Amino acid sequence: MSGTTNENSVKICSKANNQDFFVIAAPKMAEKWKNDKTVPLIDVVQSFDVFTTDSGGVSGEYIRPSRGILQSAFGTYDNEEVVRKIVTEGTEQRL
Repeated sequence: MSGTTNENSVKICSKANNQDFFVIAAPKMAEKWKNDKTVPLIDVVQSFDVFTTDSGGVSGEYIRPSRGILQSAFGTYDNEEVVRKIVTEGTEQRL
């Protein structure tokens, strides 16, 4: 992805275990990926980093949840699988 994070990026947010999780992605690419799985997931997301916030919502300081939190929320702590679930089930929001 080119450009700065804030100008050319969005959050894809998904709720699990009453906590919001999100990934940083290119605008409109999640919808494209949902309709065409030949689009590489790495073209959708900025990285395979999963974030939550200190408040548990989508605003606040971004933090990376522990493997235990990911396992409890998504049934796996494999970042690629968690990112795939967030992109599949989540909604796009502006940063």
